[in-house]
Amino acid sequence: MNYKTPNQLPVSAHLRATGLLLCAAGAIAVLSGCKTKGAADSGFLEYKGVMAEDRERFPFHRVWVKPNVVKENYDYILVTPVNTAYLMKATGWKAANPGNLDLERAAQELAEFTQKAFIEAFNNPENNRFRVTTTPGPRTLGLDLAITELVPSKAALNALSLASPNIGVGVAAGVAAGTPSTAIEGRLVDTATGETLFQFADREEAQIRIVNLEGLTWWSHARDSVNNWAKQCVTLANTPKDQKVKDRLPFTLKPW
Repeated sequence: MNYKTPNQLPVSAHLRATGLLLCAAGAIAVLSGCKTKGAADSGFLEYKGVMAEDRERFPFHRVWVKPNVVKENYDYILVTPVNTAYLMKATGWKAANPGNLDLERAAQELAEFTQKAFIEAFNNPENNRFRVTTTPGPRTLGLDLAITELVPSKAALNALSLASPNIGVGVAAGVAAGTPSTAIEGRLVDTATGETLFQFADREEAQIRIVNLEGLTWWSHARDSVNNWAKQCVTLANTPKDQKVKDRLPFTLKPW
């Protein structure tokens, strides 16, 4: 019997297959819950002991808001360089591969990508009244972020092991034993007083894609989560405290 390969299937068959895939992903998400399990506290945040889930407002695992904060008292936001020190400790990459420059560079690239994503999100004037600044001062919020966990995909590890023979194969396999995911922690501070006004922590699994063209670096799958977090933070900063901000979908229609 002759079988057609996927590349030989007509367009209608591709569309039906894509629809089935998305329906299956949606069904799995409904049955299992869209939100993945939260990450452990990294030590980056100050008030971690009083943080809790608030799904009526926030799309994050845990939050803390200083009582009686008035957002209208602030007009500017300063996005500081992103911390990855807790990431290197939490994943075990640093301990298993001391002095590995490839990992140091990858962590720096992830930090730069995350800072840029949040700056670009707040620079979008649509439904956003805050202006991005590079200096602290009156009426200015400081956004401090830390990527605290990253579980790479097996595809990324395969590519990484070819590019970097010094990576411990056993350690790499252990880190990638679960579903690819990323965890973030963040806080908003009054840059004039140094007072912490808001904290959040969240962890997201990699979104399901129709075609996965990523996996070229160990953090490529984190792009979707970072961009979603940036958009969510902009929405939270510009909406009333009684408005619910939705979580992201467990899959994306983007093919890359």
